[in-house]
Amino acid sequence: MGKRAREKRERRLSGEKKPRLEKEEGSSSIFLRIIRWGTYLILFTPLILSGKYFFPFVGPKSLYFMGMVEIIFFAWLLLIISNPKYRPKLNALSIALVLFLFVLILSSFLGEDFSRSFWSKYERMTGLLMWFHLFAFFLVISTVFRNLADWFKIFSVSIFAAILISVISLFAKAGVDLTGLGQAARGGATIGNTSFMGTYLLFNIFLALYLILKSAGGLRIYLGISLPIMLSALFLSGARAATYSVVGGLVLLFLLYLSFVPQKRYLNILGKISLVGILMVSLISAFYLFQPDNIVHNWFIEKATYARLVVWEGGWQGFLERPWLGWGPENFELVFTRHFNPCMFLGECGGEIWFDRSHNIILDTLVANGILGLLAYFGIFLSVFYILWRRYFLKNSIDFWTTGIFFVILIAYFIQNLTVFDMINSYLMFFLVLGFVGSLTVSGPEQDVKPRVNSVKEWILAVILIFFIFSFFKFVVQPTKANRGVINTIRVQSPNERALLGEKTLETSPLGKYQIREMFADTAISFSQSEQAKNFSAEEFKTELDFLSKELEKSIKESPLDFRPYLKLGKIYNLYFQIDPTKLPLAEEVLKKAIEISPTNQQGYWELAQTRAFQGNFQEALILAEKTVELEPRVINSHWIVIQVAKIIGDNDLIEEKIKEAIEINPEWEENLRSI
Repeated sequence: MGKRAREKRERRLSGEKKPRLEKEEGSSSIFLRIIRWGTYLILFTPLILSGKYFFPFVGPKSLYFMGMVEIIFFAWLLLIISNPKYRPKLNALSIALVLFLFVLILSSFLGEDFSRSFWSKYERMTGLLMWFHLFAFFLVISTVFRNLADWFKIFSVSIFAAILISVISLFAKAGVDLTGLGQAARGGATIGNTSFMGTYLLFNIFLALYLILKSAGGLRIYLGISLPIMLSALFLSGARAATYSVVGGLVLLFLLYLSFVPQKRYLNILGKISLVGILMVSLISAFYLFQPDNIVHNWFIEKATYARLVVWEGGWQGFLERPWLGWGPENFELVFTRHFNPCMFLGECGGEIWFDRSHNIILDTLVANGILGLLAYFGIFLSVFYILWRRYFLKNSIDFWTTGIFFVILIAYFIQNLTVFDMINSYLMFFLVLGFVGSLTVSGPEQDVKPRVNSVKEWILAVILIFFIFSFFKFVVQPTKANRGVINTIRVQSPNERALLGEKTLETSPLGKYQIREMFADTAISFSQSEQAKNFSAEEFKTELDFLSKELEKSIKESPLDFRPYLKLGKIYNLYFQIDPTKLPLAEEVLKKAIEISPTNQQGYWELAQTRAFQGNFQEALILAEKTVELEPRVINSHWIVIQVAKIIGDNDLIEEKIKEAIEINPEWEENLRSI
């Protein structure tokens, strides 16, 4: 068989019609051009960052992605009106995505806080609003790009963006910060987190491998250079979950190749036995992971810290409370504080006291969307596997490498998500892969398609244009202005100005409103303890405190099970002490409610002890402080507060008694505690 014949056969097995983009005329050509170049620009989302915005590595990326998706989506709407052949067709994957979206919507409405579920916050940007944009992205790319030539270009652009990120990461390892935001020390390049960067590189490494196996000439040389760069960046990043998943994925791909490709039967049998063996080992390891004092459990704690298991335990309790549809997307932090483990302040439990994710895709989905949500989520993966393997075995329309590599990408992605969670960078790549698999279902000869109409009626164009302007302004422009407004507000030194700018920011967009209010409160609390605070009058401080208390009261009303606004409001009321002592009863009220919501969280007791001290009720302040010692005796801050209250009371015997009790728990505390 000659070279040309082999290439022709390979294209047939891959579902490729011809290695060039389809040509269209008239308005369709304009819409296709917008979609094509818009898609290329979307693939540069992970490179977007700006220190002028709140959460500079997340907010700008997510808003950029949503803005670009809206542009290509509305161009697509016009395209499918003028050209019916690009209209979506039902298939297993699109049905699975619609079902998952339906469950998300249902759990958002029936969950604890719809606003939080829909808008999310600038730190994450993964609420229902983002899922609508991701689904729109899938619809566009899965119906418009049908040839392998299209996808080769798309994957090549994605890999180019990944190379840039890899180079930035490698320079950071050498101490050269190319981001301008201190990432040389932090890691993660423009993505801002090594784990998230690892997930992003995981996808692109397998895409590069796919293109190497499917392409030739200059493209293969380009990919041969890019693959080592991305692998180096991944292995040096410290992203353990992604690194292990890439290595495991390559092993799985090799075993799949042995099982289905070689002509020798004994190799097929060896591959299949190995696959079964790996599956059994994985299931046994998963079982022993949750059993204490065994090699699997201890290895996991060493690599991922005990904090993961502590958070998972609290998440599981939250799931049991609402098993079917969960608490709603983005509401995990309500569950976390509700089932707070007092050991979270200790290094062995991670030393982090705020979690809005469990860092486990299964548990996160169960808490957010319940059993129905998890089944729908699994349905997305199963539909992809069904399409890939059915087309390989039954229809013989795609080759092994297309089936095997895209199967392995999703397996590796899912495995690493057992200890990580998704952000816009990984969601972008996940839906890019879904779009490619979805496009396989519409590839092939176009038959029985209605004649193309290359014009769009003026009234339809007007409706779509109005809808686009509204959506772009509401979901992209306004949140972008609010995001920038947060930074402008917290950088201002005057309390009066901060109140005015803060109010304007919160009126601009509801996205992240809870987190923004808390950020403004933290800024005011920190500022009150600074030297600059002496330059402002009590009346100016009162203006800002009045604004903050009003906003935090809104948070409590809108999300009554959220511990954080109660705690922050209690701190604000305590700040009033020297300005307006009549606020102390309000501090007492909200802090008691905070303790009721999170009874095992020391922070509520510590702040209420401060309120009692301001009220002159030192004995009750002492009781509250001692309660936190009972919750977790190994937290030094609890002992420190107990001794401080004893010092205010003036009981030297009690001070000595409490110091001795603390030193018995940890002798290393002695110098620190006696310094009081």
